[in-house]
Amino acid sequence: MRKTIYIPIVILLGIFLASCSDTTTNPPPVETGSIFINSTPVGALITVDGTSTQKVTPDSVTGLSTGNHTILLTLTGFNDTTFTVNVEANQQTTKQITLKAALSHYSHVKIYETAGTDSTQPSGLDLSSGNAYGLSSSNKGKVDIYYSTSGTGGVPYLVQSADLYPNLTRHTAFYISNGTDINDGEDSPNSALSGWTDNMSDRENHYVFLYDEDGHYSKLIITDFGGGSGGVPAWVEVEWYYNNAGADTNF
Repeated sequence: MRKTIYIPIVILLGIFLASCSDTTTNPPPVETGSIFINSTPVGALITVDGTSTQKVTPDSVTGLSTGNHTILLTLTGFNDTTFTVNVEANQQTTKQITLKAALSHYSHVKIYETAGTDSTQPSGLDLSSGNAYGLSSSNKGKVDIYYSTSGTGGVPYLVQSADLYPNLTRHTAFYISNGTDINDGEDSPNSALSGWTDNMSDRENHYVFLYDEDGHYSKLIITDFGGGSGGVPAWVEVEWYYNNAGADTNF
């Protein structure tokens, strides 16, 4: 009699366990995709969602979850660039990014003619730092351009390349433009093209592109001038943008 009671219970328990097994489902697999990033110029470090990938452009980042991801590209001499990429399952998304050069901006910097100046009236200019230096100071080796009283070929009052001054060696090339708005977005011509010289007039009212000893471009304009009478040395006040990326002509 007891056996007949146990058998139905065992059968019912088996049916229940089988039913539970049939209704249990595994979680769906996580779907991923990838991105391929290239930049102009190449060599930018790729950071995804705040974590460095230790990869530089051009390269791929794989195993990314689907949806939007925030990408940061960093390269010395260029502005950090951030953008969003939508990653699709089992797909590779390609992005081509042009990096914008980092520009240093300097203004209201005075340089004085070489004749009749003292230690407080510097004639030379370091384009990269924005500092003005005397041509006999300990920092004279940093000078890229200077304000000459005599000028090249006997022409007076020229702003010219430092290597035209005795014992200075840094050469800077000048390209006089047709523009007067230094913020017009016009880029510099390449230094290998014709039209470059080694000086400009101290009364030049167009902006001038410069290409220095270190291979960097600047965009400079004279914003004011004065002195030159009553024993007061002449001076010019300048404003310029310095492109921190070597050999980059963008402004």
